[in-house]
Amino acid sequence: MLEVTPLRYFVSAFEMGTISSAASGHGISQPSLSQALQKLEDTLGTPLFVRSRTGLRPTPAGRDLYHHAQTILRAVGDAERRFLKEPPLHLSLYTAPDVLLSAYQGAFHALRTSCPTLEMRFEQTAKDAELAIVDKVCAPKGHRFTELYTEPYVLAVARSHPLAGRNRISIEDLRSVTLVSRRYCPRHDAMLAEFALADAPLKVSAEAVNDQQVLELTGLGFGAAILPAGHLKLKSSLRGIPLDHEGLEHRSVGVAVKKTTFADEMFRTWMTGWATSPIRL
Repeated sequence: MLEVTPLRYFVSAFEMGTISSAASGHGISQPSLSQALQKLEDTLGTPLFVRSRTGLRPTPAGRDLYHHAQTILRAVGDAERRFLKEPPLHLSLYTAPDVLLSAYQGAFHALRTSCPTLEMRFEQTAKDAELAIVDKVCAPKGHRFTELYTEPYVLAVARSHPLAGRNRISIEDLRSVTLVSRRYCPRHDAMLAEFALADAPLKVSAEAVNDQQVLELTGLGFGAAILPAGHLKLKSSLRGIPLDHEGLEHRSVGVAVKKTTFADEMFRTWMTGWATSPIRL
């Protein structure tokens, strides 16, 4: 007889690709999740994953069960909402100014479809939120951080910009370039220090309060900008030029989850949508 909880674990493992990520999303140990998956395989009499050092690869039976499991879990959720008459759920979120929501549309869609009564409220600070999408260096104490991706910084320019044809650019090349300032970036001060060491003082043409503004101002020709590379997937009118300078570092972006049962549940739902998002950074 199939049980709902192992099916939830199975779906998370299928979508996240590793035991460790799925276990973290459910707030349980890796051995506990592995045992649940093994019990499910024993019940069904067939392996659901091929396990390797790089993660999990679903078998044909696993892919078939995944589609059935989605239908089952959706029906269970509908029944719970219909008969238990659940009150509205309230979820507090935070997204940093250097995070663009467009990249997470699949994750937010998963929250809305899985929890129709959900009401979301955006907080002013990450520490007050149950889920916070932030650079790892900004993850608040008391939250569990799960990395989604890492990416380098690039010089973003309009395609008509004089530097648009370059394949790489050094920090010395930026001495004559005006930039749109991003003071809110958690690595802003470190970047300023690198400019100072290279005797290339920052020349500012505009100062934005979030990265959506930076993208628009850069596209309008107000100047160049040092931006996370993934942003350029969302703005086709700009070109990203790799920076030939080790001091302008990569960033690690993920979800900081408050250590509560409700926050863990919302995070698991959020991750199912992230795994199938049409835009992956």
